Amino acid sequence: MGFLNVLLAGFAGLAAIPIIIHLLNQRRFKVVVWAAMDFLLATIEKNSRRLQLQDLILMMLRAGALALLALALSRPTIAPGGLSLIGQQGETAAVIVLDNSLSMGYQVGNETRFDLARRKAKEIVDNLPKGAGVALVLMSDVAVDEIPEPSHDLAFVAAELQRAPLSDGGTDIAAGVAQAWKILRDAPAVAKEVYIISDMQANAWPAGDNASWIKLTDELAAASPAVRLYLTDVGDGATDDVAVEAFTAEDDQVSIETDTAFVATLRNRGATPARNVTVELLVGEPGAGPNVELRKVASAVVDQVESTAQVRLETRFATGGDHRVQVRTAIDHLPADNVRQLALDVVERIRVLVVDGDPGEAGRAFSGETGFLRAALSPRDIDAEERKALIDTEIITVAGLADKNLRDYQAVILANVGELSPTLVEGLKNLVRVEGRGLIIFVGDNVQSGTYNKLLGGAAGLLPGLLADRVLEAVEEPGAKEQGFGFATSELGHPVVSFFSSKETQPFLAQPRFTKALPIDIAPEDLTDPKTGKPGGVSVVARFTGGQVAIAERRAGRGSVLLFASTADKDWTDLPLRPAFLMLSRRAVQHVAFGYRPPKTIQVNDPIVELVGAREAGAQVQVRDPRGGVRSVAAVTTPAGDLAKVEYGETRFAGFYQISRGEAAVKPTFYAANPPRTESALEAIDEAALRTRFPKLDFLWLDGHADIAKTIEQKRVGREIWPLLFALACLCLIAESVLALRWAPKTG
Repeated sequence: MGFLNVLLAGFAGLAAIPIIIHLLNQRRFKVVVWAAMDFLLATIEKNSRRLQLQDLILMMLRAGALALLALALSRPTIAPGGLSLIGQQGETAAVIVLDNSLSMGYQVGNETRFDLARRKAKEIVDNLPKGAGVALVLMSDVAVDEIPEPSHDLAFVAAELQRAPLSDGGTDIAAGVAQAWKILRDAPAVAKEVYIISDMQANAWPAGDNASWIKLTDELAAASPAVRLYLTDVGDGATDDVAVEAFTAEDDQVSIETDTAFVATLRNRGATPARNVTVELLVGEPGAGPNVELRKVASAVVDQVESTAQVRLETRFATGGDHRVQVRTAIDHLPADNVRQLALDVVERIRVLVVDGDPGEAGRAFSGETGFLRAALSPRDIDAEERKALIDTEIITVAGLADKNLRDYQAVILANVGELSPTLVEGLKNLVRVEGRGLIIFVGDNVQSGTYNKLLGGAAGLLPGLLADRVLEAVEEPGAKEQGFGFATSELGHPVVSFFSSKETQPFLAQPRFTKALPIDIAPEDLTDPKTGKPGGVSVVARFTGGQVAIAERRAGRGSVLLFASTADKDWTDLPLRPAFLMLSRRAVQHVAFGYRPPKTIQVNDPIVELVGAREAGAQVQVRDPRGGVRSVAAVTTPAGDLAKVEYGETRFAGFYQISRGEAAVKPTFYAANPPRTESALEAIDEAALRTRFPKLDFLWLDGHADIAKTIEQKRVGREIWPLLFALACLCLIAESVLALRWAPKTG
């Protein structure tokens, strides 16, 4: 029990006044023995005992009234936990919401904001009321309940606070409060408290009109008892920081043939320019373990970064496979945002099987489809191993398919193939959907739309869209310099055509002319929305100038299928005679050769997803995180049943994640996780701005750099019981008055 006005509690001593008066009024009489008074004395003695009992009751009522009135004026309180002797109805249920996002790693001197936050959390736990229970939530852009329900073992809570890790995620205050309310909603306590300990980044708070946030705060306000919200600011107001905001490869397709350029974007959020900023490019060899150091391959020095600056660094990969690539700058106050990484598949050698459905004239190199494809895909001497190209092209006719195992190739090209045997269709289906390889289809006069739609479309599920029965032909324009229609040069975001998106390369894609094309009809529900990313399985790679689909792609199982609406020879187009054909055909092969893979470079707290064959369902894989932790994850069958999926969601740290299988022959794969770029925006929101944004939010603001335990104690007044004491004092006075009148001597 405590008193809000301690001095007034001393007036309870006035209750002694009636007792003193009673004692002073007791008179000593001289006893005179008188035999005639014996009977009278017996009567008086009997009445005297009754009168003394009445006087004692009246005195107790008067003294009690004075004591209760003095105590009521001192406003006594019973803090939560003060009623523990009669059960747990009076306990406090508290939730510590500890911000462990990337910005909490901001370092001043030898201490980070996160170090300070953990110390302040320990102070709060140590000063909770007797019998309190504490839960712990770690908050970044996801909320993790480390202690999912209030624990009375405060030593355990303190140990968990000490072990709490700093993550590389963003910050979401709403997620932290929602998780705390989920814990407290049904907690049996008369006092419920939430302590948010954060650097109060402005972008961590929701908008004032956010419907979910408004609903959450209304629930907190309507709770009985109401939830008391404490906001503890451990920020220091500093914003000086140079971060690597973005890191990308200039080209989506990386091979060993040419140098690869990477672009790093630096952002300075400080008030003064950053000078002489060193930027380094590092590469990890394929198959190397996660503990093998990355090798520096390039570096540059930026003289001055005022707001943003871009740095271009180049390297050439000697071997293909899974590579780790990282860019980093010199360490500053916030080291975690000085690094970004990519996980890249570098192409070394691709085996391609071209099925020629329209062989040209013997002795003429470019009389059929395959002559142009061979020249574009494998321009070097294919007979000399040391001079072989990146793409190893093998050409056969339909009749030669019987002697080939399609699994020996990363991609198969059907060039104007009219005959589709059941064996070929089944082989292509397994190649794409199960093995995760690629299929490219060029149409032509031999292609029967109905057969393709039935066998490769409906039955196999490989075609991106249905082929029309009639051929689209260009209208001749008298006097026009060039006849036919061409490619549209807008919306060139797909990896196959992204090379042509710049002003320098766009004219190359605009040059080819088409006189015929086979329209591709794609169902709207099958299209992947480029704006929202909602998956539909089919993407439009390129369109003709009239809006018709020129190239389309379908994700089928683990693989990918590209469908060209025209030919690979000059029967329907002059594309094979143009420079664009070289890039289009090579990029198409590189794109589909390794099938469809979910993104290998993700954001922290996004899941890692890897697709494997259905036969691997149930197999255990090992996932090693950037800080050395290892966990086993089982591959599970997908709803379609033709694939298995490995999914790992514990990606709270930035860096490289390694996925390893039990087979020694299978090389490990790497995934890269980067922090959200907005987390480097260190500007904080203050109490006044917060109250302006959320005028209905009831909270108590605490300075994390001051003695917060004392502040909390001053604000935690407990339950005041002065109304009860005042009512009892009044009852005492009323009872005293009634009894005094009733027991008063009767006169007359």
